[in-house]
Amino acid sequence: MSLETLHLRHLRDLELSAASGLVRRGGWSFVVADDELELHAYPEVGPPRRWPLRPGELPREPAARKRAKPDFEALCPWDGSALLALGSGSRPNRQGGVIVHVSEDMSSATCDEFSLAPLHAALAGLVPELNLEGAAVWGDHLVLLQRGNGAGNRSALIRLDRAGVAAAVAARAAWTADLIRDLAFIDLGDVAGVPYSVTDAAALPDGGLLLTAAAEDTRDTYADGACLGSALLRLDPPHQVVWRQALPGRLKFEGVWAELDGDVVRVHLVADADDPTVRAPLYGTTLDPRSGLPR
Repeated sequence: MSLETLHLRHLRDLELSAASGLVRRGGWSFVVADDELELHAYPEVGPPRRWPLRPGELPREPAARKRAKPDFEALCPWDGSALLALGSGSRPNRQGGVIVHVSEDMSSATCDEFSLAPLHAALAGLVPELNLEGAAVWGDHLVLLQRGNGAGNRSALIRLDRAGVAAAVAARAAWTADLIRDLAFIDLGDVAGVPYSVTDAAALPDGGLLLTAAAEDTRDTYADGACLGSALLRLDPPHQVVWRQALPGRLKFEGVWAELDGDVVRVHLVADADDPTVRAPLYGTTLDPRSGLPR
């Protein structure tokens, strides 16, 4: 499979560092970070707005903050104008989800929590080390993306019953094992022997799934490692990699969004520097969804 490097336009730097999930709506970029308790919203121009996803504060000291964070790694649109923010499940304190309703005038948001613990317990028996980093509504399913970083781990796509998820969300009930429809491991290639592991997903208007993946040289799902590069990939049902394009530099891209514009797709991406002193960048590019080539 040929591998070209996409050109990205730098749009702005965000007022957070560990950006991990991205949704675009009405000209606003909604972002979660894996070490924050807030949902951030950025307009095309002007200051951001933010709302707490859950009450409380995280410690400032980096190691303590890492231990205590709820690890919101995935953000995806839900029915109507709602958003789902989902924890990774990589630790017992990272098994929560939040349904967010932002008002039309962007002045307020309501957030309700629910548990992912029963679902995570079931998934933990199917993968080496559970670490869910992406989510997208894809046809009749809500897909979750297992990030396959660490020794012996593999990226995977998990399909959940969309109607069942909707019922659980409406009731603010815990997500359970009976939502699982199937799980498939996916091979996304590598950089110098370090496998690409999936970091986020966005549904494409023509039925495909756009993935970001990072080649992070780390021994497990908890410790960060050097990122050797990231890539953008297209997946067609059920889990066929159609194309893969390298993303520039050695940034760890962790959030992606795609929207149709005529016969091309506009893609937005955010990266996590794994450094609290570095602000996460927001980038954009335009490409042909079938070939992955820039337009």
